[in-house]
Amino acid sequence: MRNRFSNLTDSVIAQSLLLVVTTRLFLFGVNWYSLKVMPPDWDEHSRLIGGWARWDAGHYIRIAMNGYAHDSDPGSPAFFPLFPLMMRTILEVLQLDLNVTNLGGISILIAAVCFFLAVSLFAVLVERRFGREVAITSTLLLCLSPFSLFFNAGYTESLFLLLTVLVFSCADRRLWIAAALFVALATATRVTGLALAPSLLLLAWKQGASRKDLFGIVLLSPLGLLAYMAHLWHVLGDPLAFLKAQRDWGGWEDRAGRYLELFLTRPEEVLTGDPVNAVVLLNVALMLIWLASLPWVWRMLDPGIALFTILIVMQGLTSWVSLGRYLLPAIGFYMVASVLFTKPSWRRVPREAAIIVSTMLLTMLTILFAHGHWVI
Repeated sequence: MRNRFSNLTDSVIAQSLLLVVTTRLFLFGVNWYSLKVMPPDWDEHSRLIGGWARWDAGHYIRIAMNGYAHDSDPGSPAFFPLFPLMMRTILEVLQLDLNVTNLGGISILIAAVCFFLAVSLFAVLVERRFGREVAITSTLLLCLSPFSLFFNAGYTESLFLLLTVLVFSCADRRLWIAAALFVALATATRVTGLALAPSLLLLAWKQGASRKDLFGIVLLSPLGLLAYMAHLWHVLGDPLAFLKAQRDWGGWEDRAGRYLELFLTRPEEVLTGDPVNAVVLLNVALMLIWLASLPWVWRMLDPGIALFTILIVMQGLTSWVSLGRYLLPAIGFYMVASVLFTKPSWRRVPREAAIIVSTMLLTMLTILFAHGHWVI
């Protein structure tokens, strides 16, 4: 019995989940304490929910309440349907009142459960490729990534990460049709779910999947997006309404060009001007680090994870706003970084410095997010 318990607690899943519990409780504590010390103009009951269910979470809450046909939120088609559908379904199963507080709480609950599942599967995925130490280090880097606070929030980050890991976990077992169905769910969660389709197809082809499986991947992978487009056509008369809504948030000039001009011509405003400028600079710094990792990603990882990581990172060339959280599901980066950090020359000072700096940034961004500052 003792040996069995020891084997259980020493497993990579148990240790990765311990990291999840520790880091998530730490962030919830930081969020709650900052709101307690510097209380915003909310009632006491809504502080815990409001500290995590804000900004984009509001769009998902409105969609869960009203659907996409409601004209009070013209930008809603930019937010894909699987997450608010899960929120509404859980609310009805639990027979709770349809209101903002309940839906906000459910969105946070979904994020927490999905992150728990995603991290445990991710640790197994990495261990299978690189061993235990790299798996634990990868999990730590994922949990402490500066923008990993969004795995706590009422956002799609945790759900999308879970679906991404499920795709490659199924692919490891050559369950190609199951993997394609998870891709379909990912395309109903975020538009970047489309990056999983060619990644899975390339991996299946490289591993000698049958023509039937390859055809199944091509046929099934976009079904989530196609179903969403059909729904938009039905309720709004425009199957591409999600593209128009995304364009309304601004093009390259709004999302990157003006910040490039600022950094080159008025760098002093990064620290003295709008606080958003400093967050965007952090986004760009992370993008450069992620970009620098891509040669190692392509050489060290299987073609599916490598291609998916590259496609996720390359979106940084089109938008510097919200980039920090867009990079979160690029799982190949954490694998490659962890392989480097477990080498003797990188194991001490570089790894410890990266963890300390990342934890400090994560704490700062969590406080800012809790108080409604733009860190997305």
